[in-house]
Amino acid sequence: MTFNLGLFYFHKLGSDDSTKEVQSTGSNAPREIDEIFVEKAIMAKKDFAAAQAVELYIGNYRFDAIRIVETEEYRMSQNQILSTIGINRNWLITLPLKAPKVYQKLVEQGLNHVTLSAEYTVNGVGTRAETISVKDARIIWRYFDTKANAQARRLIDALSEDSLTSRFDQVWGESRTVEQRRIDDCRILDTPRPWTKLFETEFEENLARISKLHKRHIQNGKYYWEFVYNWMTPEEKAKLDIVNPILPNGRRKYKIHQMLSKETKERLSPHVISVLVLMKSANSVAELRRLVQRQYGIDQPNLFDGWEIKCCSVNLR
Repeated sequence: MTFNLGLFYFHKLGSDDSTKEVQSTGSNAPREIDEIFVEKAIMAKKDFAAAQAVELYIGNYRFDAIRIVETEEYRMSQNQILSTIGINRNWLITLPLKAPKVYQKLVEQGLNHVTLSAEYTVNGVGTRAETISVKDARIIWRYFDTKANAQARRLIDALSEDSLTSRFDQVWGESRTVEQRRIDDCRILDTPRPWTKLFETEFEENLARISKLHKRHIQNGKYYWEFVYNWMTPEEKAKLDIVNPILPNGRRKYKIHQMLSKETKERLSPHVISVLVLMKSANSVAELRRLVQRQYGIDQPNLFDGWEIKCCSVNLR
């Protein structure tokens, strides 16, 4: 019933009377409705691949995590991918004609743009959608991230800590091999990691207390380097300089947290806790510095360098 009504309305818009109405009012609304019903008419003639779907949330953004039944391939609704970042759903369709250079650039980055019409049910609601690959979704969002699209930036930041494929795996209860995860991790390093909080609020508050500065003060950032980041290995520091270079103004391109590997964060976490314990007993930065030097030794450049754990026996009489 709904579809027949749509075709009727589409036919009405195509009449001479509707054309006159658009010309006289200057409104774009009838043409937008026209596009919707043209799309409905086209979708009605397509063969739809059977698919399943569950909800996928990236931050507060909701998507259909679609899985094709026959191939078990993960896909996403093209409309959801674009509308979430405020882009017209026909952008990708018209891109080769309207901006061929941009389209070619995206193709060189790996854009496939092979759509697949899928039919599925999510939360009890039957849905039909034009779908594209998960990889294409990420390429599109990354492109709009470079164009200062705030929504695309947030999506890319949210996905940097873990790949989009991982999120599909999570909601579908799948797991990847170590080799597959390593490939994803290497690819993730191409974009900044989100500001995942390595330091608990307690650490920030105590540092602000002994420095007598606001926790966001630039000088506190230098203390973070002195008491935490300076304990990275030379290899980790060298890698950081490559992926997060120092700019002419003395700052780094991204916040340091964003470009640390998971392994580095895990390795530094015990040190952060140790410094926090010392910080609680200090009343000034100078006092904390003395406590840290006493704890680890003035000449020891790195917390984990030169450690030797030896077992010894004690005879009790």
